[in-house]
Amino acid sequence: MIYPKHVAVIPDGNRTRAKANGKDLPQAYMTSYEKALEVIKYTFTYTDTKVFTLRWLSTENTKNRPREEFNFLMTMYKLIDSELDDFLIANKVNFKTIGDLSAITDDFKEYLTTKEQRTKCDSDRYLIFAVNYGGRDEIIRGIKKLNAQNIDFGQITEDQISNALDLWNYPPIELVIRTKGDEAQRTSGFMSRRIGYAELYFTAKKCPEFEVKDYEESLKRFNAMAEKRNFGK
Repeated sequence: MIYPKHVAVIPDGNRTRAKANGKDLPQAYMTSYEKALEVIKYTFTYTDTKVFTLRWLSTENTKNRPREEFNFLMTMYKLIDSELDDFLIANKVNFKTIGDLSAITDDFKEYLTTKEQRTKCDSDRYLIFAVNYGGRDEIIRGIKKLNAQNIDFGQITEDQISNALDLWNYPPIELVIRTKGDEAQRTSGFMSRRIGYAELYFTAKKCPEFEVKDYEESLKRFNAMAEKRNFGK
């Protein structure tokens, strides 16, 4: 079985699923977290995938979500026990946050920073949360970083651009999974520069419905395509 070195997941469909089942949105988010935890555990227990990136909150979510929903997402971590941290530590998986953290609350930012420090270990395996992340925003932040370094933009190289972005020192994303894919077969600007050669897997399952068995199907499809991935050769 050939596994992707780096998997990225775009969860979608929480509100749609909640409305269809007469549930409130916080319940849908909590269910999604529980399912995501199962997938994360499966990844770092049964596959040789090195990096798993989960989009937690996009820049569009931050700007456009109702304030009540945004506030819940900023405090949701208080309802989550330490099970994830314990698993990451036991399995030597580092936790990392990317995105523009200036738009999130101070207590959520502190929680993420503490989690990074608590799980830090000498390993090449990473669980990455993309928080207030947007592909366009990442590029803008990268340009500003290069400008601060007094880069000669007339002589700029591809490596310099890549190194200014959030995932510069991680394996390339090889598989992107998006839930609610029957209604949203797009990447919505996610990792615009990092997924140019990734396999895209769209599932009709809404985020709270996406389970390990569905994840396994995406990995099987990647395996079936792996030998055909010649990158233009």
